[in-house]
Amino acid sequence: MVTSSGVLGAYGHSWVYGTGARAHSEGFAVLAARELGLDLNNHAASGSLSTETARLVTAQAPEPADVFVVMTGFNDARLYGAAPAGRRQYEDSLEVLFRALHKADPKALLLAIEQPYVEDYSGHSPYDRATDTILDQYNAVLRAVVTALPFAATVVVDGWDARTMIAPDNVHPNDDGHAVLARAVVRAAREREQPRKDVR
Repeated sequence: MVTSSGVLGAYGHSWVYGTGARAHSEGFAVLAARELGLDLNNHAASGSLSTETARLVTAQAPEPADVFVVMTGFNDARLYGAAPAGRRQYEDSLEVLFRALHKADPKALLLAIEQPYVEDYSGHSPYDRATDTILDQYNAVLRAVVTALPFAATVVVDGWDARTMIAPDNVHPNDDGHAVLARAVVRAAREREQPRKDVR
C-alpha cells in the first residue's frame, strides 16, 4: 500500500516538472506526492519529447518507487502534428519507458496521464501543429499501450477546463490546472491501491 516511506517517481514534460504553477511546490507532481504521503523523485524535463524520456531511462536505470507517474507526448503532438510517424515514435517510446519502469520496480503502480487540451495550439513554432483531434490520437495510442500492462492504468483528468486552467503562455497549466491534475493522480492511485506484494 502507499505509505509515508514510499516514493513517487515522475517522468515526462514540463507539466510534470511544474511549469505554469506560481512555484514548483504547487506543481501537480509535488501536490500528488504530498497528498499520497510519498517522497517525490521528479525526472521530468521541460520541452522533452517522449523519445528523450525513453532515452533517459535507457541511459540510467530508474530508481524503485511505489508509484510511477508518466505524462509525455504533448510536445510530440505539437511538433509532429498529424504525421503517423510521430505517433509510431511515441508508441515505441512508451513501450521502452514502461518496460524500464516496470523492471526498476515490478511492484510499482504505473499511472500514465492522458494529455488534456489547451485552448490555442498556434504559438511557439515549430511546436504549433497540434489540435484537440491530434491529442485524441496520441491519447488513443497511450491507452492501447497501457491496456496490455496489468501494472499500469491511464489517468483521465476529470474536470479539466482549458478556458480556465491554462497559464497565459497557452501551453502550461496554471495553479488551478495543476490542482486538478494532482487530484486525478491521487484518485487513480487510491483506486488502484493494494499491498505492494500483490501488484504484478
